[in-house]
Amino acid sequence: MNLTLRAIRFIILLLSGLAAIFLNQKVDGFSGLFGIALTISAALTVIYLFLQFDKPINEKVVMELIADGFSGIVIFTYPQSDDRFFLVVFSFWIVWMGILCLASGLLDKKHEKLMWLYTLLGIMFVVFGFIIMNYTDEMFNSAIYLVGFIMNIYSLFGLYTILLRKSELY
Repeated sequence: MNLTLRAIRFIILLLSGLAAIFLNQKVDGFSGLFGIALTISAALTVIYLFLQFDKPINEKVVMELIADGFSGIVIFTYPQSDDRFFLVVFSFWIVWMGILCLASGLLDKKHEKLMWLYTLLGIMFVVFGFIIMNYTDEMFNSAIYLVGFIMNIYSLFGLYTILLRKSELY
């Protein structure tokens, strides 16, 4: 049950990333879908932490919860949310996830065998977060494909660690 909730979180984010790719260059409706996916992800993480209350809590999972919840709620509550604002919120979220991957790869001894992958993906998420934040109007049509690609990479990596390695992402 413990890793099942975490796997469901990554499946929801994977489905959201696949929806981004198949929206055919339309960022309009994806902002709401992304907000819903992050809010559900935050709720699943809260349930996971509640079920793990008697065990040591991984601080990176709490930081992930904060990023998911904050980004999801900001998408819904900001009064002038448009496509550019969505890209800024997504950039914030993926940079945060990249920093968590980077810290896990470099600082946690349990990820020593996959340090290169954690480090590479962490750097990639941070770089792509800054690339998406600096998109110009001429390149705006490809933004949704890059968002979907990054979400799918993050989700597939999370599912790989949970399903095949039987361990937590962080």
